[in-house]
Amino acid sequence: MKDMHFSVKPNRNPKQQALEVVKKLKETMEIERAQMRLKIILPQREAKKLKDKVKEISSVIESEHWDGDLEIVCLIDPGCYRQMDELVRTSTKAKGSLEVLSLKNIAEGDDRLE
Repeated sequence: MKDMHFSVKPNRNPKQQALEVVKKLKETMEIERAQMRLKIILPQREAKKLKDKVKEISSVIESEHWDGDLEIVCLIDPGCYRQMDELVRTSTKAKGSLEVLSLKNIAEGDDRLE
């Protein structure tokens, strides 16, 4: 943080300051927020028109299964959760469902920080 010339301000919200630091760190390091895994169930009637909107919001579609209703398992950025929730709730008139399968999906590997 010293190299970026960022100082902590005790009277500011710590979460806001942490998000600012992460943005600055992204410029110099390859870091990303962990993705959330969601299971979305859309009624057959609304599924065809909402499928494209769900794909726009999600970063990766892991599986898509038609069994009367459309069931999608996808990864999204945590900041897009509220948008996805509103889309499913309002567009399906509370007939669709949104379930959080995991809060963080992390790819583990042998990466080195230098």
